[in-house]
Amino acid sequence: MSAADERERAVAMAAVDFEKALLPAERITEAWYRSQALAAVSRFAPEPQVERVAKMALSAARCCTDWYKRVAVSAWSVCALAERDRIHSAQLVVGKLLSDAAYIDHPVIKMDALALLWYGCQRLPLAIRQPVLDALLAACRAAHSWKSGRMLRDITLIVAGYDREAAQRIIDEMGDNIYKRRAQRGLDAGEWEKVRSFF
Repeated sequence: MSAADERERAVAMAAVDFEKALLPAERITEAWYRSQALAAVSRFAPEPQVERVAKMALSAARCCTDWYKRVAVSAWSVCALAERDRIHSAQLVVGKLLSDAAYIDHPVIKMDALALLWYGCQRLPLAIRQPVLDALLAACRAAHSWKSGRMLRDITLIVAGYDREAAQRIIDEMGDNIYKRRAQRGLDAGEWEKVRSFF
C-alpha cells in the first residue's frame, strides 16, 4: 500500500474511530502523508486529544525534506485547529510558519506554500489571516509568472466573499493582463469563491 493510500485510509477512519485512525496515521513512513493523516485525526479527535495530535502532525511536517513541504503540509494542521476552535494555538502555528516561509527561495514555490497556508486559515479571524494574505500577495508580485496572475485572480474572488473593497484593491494592483480582466469581470458580476475543505 502506498503512503497516499495509507493516508486516505486513516483520513476515512478519522471521523469514525479515533483510536483506529491514530495508529495507522502514526505509522505512515512518508512525512508529508503522515502529517496530513494526523491532522485529519486531530480534526475529528475527542476534545482532550485535539491539540496533542495536531502537535504530532506538525512534528511530522518538520520531518519533510524542504521548507516548502514543511509550510505547505502544515496548512492541514492549521485548518484542523481552526475547525476545532483552537484559535490561539492556530495563531501561534501560523506565526511560526510565516517565519519558515521566508526560507523558501523560489518565489513561485513560496507562493504555492503560502496559498495553502492561507486556505487553511480561512476559519480563523481576519487578524490572523491577513498577515498570511499579505505575505501571499507579496510572493505573487515577486513571482513574475503566469501562475501568479492566476493565483491573484483566485485570491480576489475568495476575498470578494467577505470584503469586496479589499478584492478591488488587489485587482487595482495587478498588472494589465488576462487574469486582471477576468478578476474584474468576476467581481463586477458579483462572483465569489469558497476555499475547498481540507477534510
